[in-house]
Amino acid sequence: MTKLGFTGKVAIVTGAASGLGLSHARALAERGASVLLNDIAIRDGGESAAQIEAARLRSEGYDVHACDASVGIEADAESVIQEAVTRWGRIDSLVNNAGNSIAGRIQDVSTEDMRSVLEVHLMGMFWTMRAALRHMRKQDYGRIVNTASALGAFGAPEALPYATAKAAILGLSRSASLDNRDRNIRINTICPVAYTPMAKAYFEAHPELDTARLDPSAVSPLVVYLSHETCQPNGEVLSVAAGRVARIFTATVPGFVATPLTAEAVAENLHIAMDVTDYSIPGSSIDQYKLQPG
Repeated sequence: MTKLGFTGKVAIVTGAASGLGLSHARALAERGASVLLNDIAIRDGGESAAQIEAARLRSEGYDVHACDASVGIEADAESVIQEAVTRWGRIDSLVNNAGNSIAGRIQDVSTEDMRSVLEVHLMGMFWTMRAALRHMRKQDYGRIVNTASALGAFGAPEALPYATAKAAILGLSRSASLDNRDRNIRINTICPVAYTPMAKAYFEAHPELDTARLDPSAVSPLVVYLSHETCQPNGEVLSVAAGRVARIFTATVPGFVATPLTAEAVAENLHIAMDVTDYSIPGSSIDQYKLQPG
């Protein structure tokens, strides 16, 4: 099997000073990519975590530099993309991994906390993607990997801000992929499970879960593939953890038809509307109209 290389390619990884982001950055650098590490974390002593990790990777012979801008601020998010283009002349792969986490139930979450999570996860991703795609479209090439979560795909109790932001990423990524299918651009989403600093509290609250195999390095191979020029999926969502990669998808079913539709007809036929037999996976929202009565 031919090794997937990135010689001459430029990649940006956000949230790259620890956990999943650092693992992704190292994996891409090891395969020849020039990598920009973006993070705002500060280590003990007041040093930039991104600068520390970039220096460590450079000492190992990799072409890696750091950017401390916050993707949760529009101008800063755009500056991350511009820094890579200014330094290396192009941007080939963008891995959106930066995030924060605030737990809570809808009846308890403050507006400020909700906005804080959305600004980083959703708006930050929107801003970096928009800026990167302007360059990618001009060069007719680009790969974007966005980090969502099973919490966004399936929901979770007491995690409303995070789950909402991650669910929004699914729609953002899918729509962006449809907007750019006229170019050699692939935009996909991953829902990883890994034992990282941000996830530590979650796993401590669920001691029944085995974290032994949930190392971030088990997620990075999928990111490498989705970032590579040979990547085929586009607009897809993939779950990845502990060596398992699996598609997550939104589907619809044939349902039932009643004309005119009444509340009583819904009550009587709800089991048909909910029957998942013969489901289909729409390519975009327009496909659902094929299922409507003629």
